[in-house]
Amino acid sequence: MPAEAHECTEATVEKPPIHDQLSLTKVKWSELPSWADEKHHEAVPAFLASCVKLAALKDDDAVGADGHGGQAKQWRRACERASKLKPGDSRAARELFESEFSPWQAAGRGGPVGKLTGYFVQQIQASRAQGGKYTVPILGRPADLVMVDLSPFIPDAHGRRIWGRHDDKGSIVPYFTRAEIRQGVLAAQSLPIMYADDPIDVLFAQIEGSAKAVMADGTTVWLEFAGKNGHKYRGVGGVLKEKGLLSGAYNGTMSGIRKWFSDNPARFDEIADHNPSFVFFKESKLPGAVGSQGVILTPRRSMAVDRAFIAHGTPIWVDTRAPRADTAGTSPWQHLLIAQDTGSGIQGAVRGDIYWGDDAAAAAIGGRMGGEGRYWLLLPHGVGK
Repeated sequence: MPAEAHECTEATVEKPPIHDQLSLTKVKWSELPSWADEKHHEAVPAFLASCVKLAALKDDDAVGADGHGGQAKQWRRACERASKLKPGDSRAARELFESEFSPWQAAGRGGPVGKLTGYFVQQIQASRAQGGKYTVPILGRPADLVMVDLSPFIPDAHGRRIWGRHDDKGSIVPYFTRAEIRQGVLAAQSLPIMYADDPIDVLFAQIEGSAKAVMADGTTVWLEFAGKNGHKYRGVGGVLKEKGLLSGAYNGTMSGIRKWFSDNPARFDEIADHNPSFVFFKESKLPGAVGSQGVILTPRRSMAVDRAFIAHGTPIWVDTRAPRADTAGTSPWQHLLIAQDTGSGIQGAVRGDIYWGDDAAAAAIGGRMGGEGRYWLLLPHGVGK
């Protein structure tokens, strides 16, 4: 899921904060709720995956869109020590994080409390060939789709990007909308890489930004983000709510939205087309969900953040509540995660999307998660001042 990666869950989409600003307050380790109770070693593999990317940088290279993660050389020692830890040694892992990093409480313009949601890998049933029940095309990236990083042009762009296409005059104009794509505007490019049996699964795969395709021949193909049309995302859950169609069993959770579509298949395009955003995929060379940092995401240890404020690879202590997988309600959830992904719906100084995995439990939790939360950035000494 490179670049903007997945879009956040339908049930939890909110308007992005305007001109947010990150402020950091240095705290003591004892101020992190339940820090002493964590199994710190479980976060080490995810951190080491990010260290591989950091190792490719030169010592003086900036870490993060605006260098807010310091310089690569400031992360070297922590990565080297992490690579030498024995698997399962939580005490040593805790000592590593406490000695190599300082904890900073993050706050936005609205304070330290933000919104934390969850996401997972959508599983789809698919075939290379179109026919029978396999009728829903999954499109690869169009040849005329372009992405422009605004950082070289706007001083405070914070790594923001725009997507579009060149018109006859060579100017970049907005790309085609979801409705236009569905109606065949890209047909001449022959973009389908496979065909799914359920448009609902494909829609949610686009929202999550990745998919696990179980093919008709029994093999598994992982799909990752390859680009998007750049139109502003509008959650279909919000569309259904505006139309007064969410009530009773049709609640605002992912399962409730899915049920409405299942019970009203003839209205799928009508509702889905209200969201002009469209995501393109490619087959992944890696056996798992790939985040925008280019690493395989670790369930319950990877998080998508706004890269305008937080650098990839940053350890983050999260304090929130998470749904229970097998029953209603939520429970306190405090864990150490690594920033390894981004999302077009994940905007703000205190805004995160927790990756839960690719199984049924991940779908049950990730599809229902959305509430208040706080987090603390763990930054190498000398970074964050």
